[in-house]
Amino acid sequence: MQIAVTFRHMEAEEGAKGYVKGKVQRLQKYIENPREVHVVLSAEKFRHIAEITIIGNGMTLNSQGRDTDLYTAIDQMVDKIERQIRERREKGRRKRVNATPSPIALSKSEEPLEERGFSSLIQKRHILAKPMSLEDAVVRLEISRRDFLVFLNLDSEQVNVLCRSKDGGYEWIEPSLKWGKS
Repeated sequence: MQIAVTFRHMEAEEGAKGYVKGKVQRLQKYIENPREVHVVLSAEKFRHIAEITIIGNGMTLNSQGRDTDLYTAIDQMVDKIERQIRERREKGRRKRVNATPSPIALSKSEEPLEERGFSSLIQKRHILAKPMSLEDAVVRLEISRRDFLVFLNLDSEQVNVLCRSKDGGYEWIEPSLKWGKS
């Protein structure tokens, strides 16, 4: 990682340059592959401004710190850019977690399913079973993109499942206490 420090409207100080490089090196643990880092330190009347631009992995991050003290402005700049990097990483993690749903998604459980003897492919998901008639459930499933609908049947007052079948029809699953023909 190359770190370039530029001074504007002020004398170049090796102490400030070393301080900036030390702070920016600390950021390297958050960024996987930064190509270049450019820091501009400037002075306007009684105020010092520290600006940073980080370029790497198809992204560009910018931050700025302003204060009457140069070192405080540098600290503000580094804190802001560190926050941006963390937020971007968290956003990426959230997208990756939600991007690929599991093959069988039924509800997230605190207790790992492997400890209970289930396959690691099963996740638990809570679904609100809304009360409706079978006809309403068919209409709801037609307008949705899902392959199934869990609902509370108004006639039997039991939880039912309506699934799309491969032939274009529907399969209605209603629980029964007796084995045999439904």
